[in-house]
Amino acid sequence: MQGSVGISYIPPGTPWNNGFIESFNNRLRDECLNRNCWPTLLEARVVIGDFKDDHNHRHRHSALGYQTPAEYAARCTHQHHPVGCEID
Repeated sequence: MQGSVGISYIPPGTPWNNGFIESFNNRLRDECLNRNCWPTLLEARVVIGDFKDDHNHRHRHSALGYQTPAEYAARCTHQHHPVGCEID
């Protein structure tokens, strides 16, 4: 029996398809968006920017060996090489 490789449609809002992104979205909602009310777009940008900076430079992640994302990225030696895909 031969297997096949193809494209599958992933409906939006299905957390079981990308747990890492859904985990981050949940943290952003709980720790930032649900706790703040901003009268201006500028204030929202500043608070969300501070959350992003804290998440990337001060918050240590167990999945990254208790490094911050910035520390992990600085030490990462993986080279990403995009692969083309032809669809008939």
